[in-house]
Amino acid sequence: MQEQLLVNPAGITEEKFTTNKNIIGALVSEPEAIHAGTILFVPGWSGSREDFVAVMPILSSLGWHCVSIDQLGQPSSYGPSNEDAFSLEIFAQDLIDVAKNFPEPVHVIGHSFGGTVAQSAVAMNPEVFASLILMCSGPGPLPKEKWGGLPALVQAVEKGRSLRFIWFVKSLTLTILRLQKFSRPVRKWRKQRWLSTNPQSLKVMSQLLMSVENVTNKLKITLQRHKIPVLVLRGENDDAWPKDQQLAMAQELGCAFIEIIGAAHSPARELPDKTAIEIDTFLKTI
Repeated sequence: MQEQLLVNPAGITEEKFTTNKNIIGALVSEPEAIHAGTILFVPGWSGSREDFVAVMPILSSLGWHCVSIDQLGQPSSYGPSNEDAFSLEIFAQDLIDVAKNFPEPVHVIGHSFGGTVAQSAVAMNPEVFASLILMCSGPGPLPKEKWGGLPALVQAVEKGRSLRFIWFVKSLTLTILRLQKFSRPVRKWRKQRWLSTNPQSLKVMSQLLMSVENVTNKLKITLQRHKIPVLVLRGENDDAWPKDQQLAMAQELGCAFIEIIGAAHSPARELPDKTAIEIDTFLKTI
């Protein structure tokens, strides 16, 4: 997260969408001239709608109406306190319901776990989507060696540990291992976002990242009946799903595969200019 993302850029406004079950918060940027279409961004685990504020104004300058949501449980879509209110099907249905607010099919971009949700949503209701971009995402669960602190987080939430305590342990570990890579202002912002997230949502998302079924298989079946353009997009140094899995996912879906050189797991905030160009180029050539 860069310092420029600590305050939303000019031209970005807040909006609320009411789905069948929930209230979903979003950030919106409008096109400056010709309307090229609507892009709907879906953040990943422990993320939020702010993850795309660097790329949204660039895309809007190119004609795109951009909407970035908080998934259920993320700060502006906090939701209920019971675990049963969260599941992959509920996350996906919320995305479908938000997409139905627009007069045309939307282009959905799912980042990391948001890509899992986006694949599920397109498989469930392809008619409301014009295309799908999977950004630093994968076909199913993360490989076990990539789980990191996910099992410990699930256990901590089950034991009633607060997110404040979990953040303290997480931050201390990163400091000891010298893996802390964010400046003090950004760490403060990230901490506040973490504390404003619903712990039950974090728990369910963590469980899904370790055990979700292969959503690409379901998506492939849907795409045989509904021809929706797909792009697999990753940062060159993405450290979540391995590159070979992402390549295989692109081959399975019969779609293009693009790497953003110099980016890691979050191209939209690390290299927003390059990311916006790749997104705009793909969407305007389909």
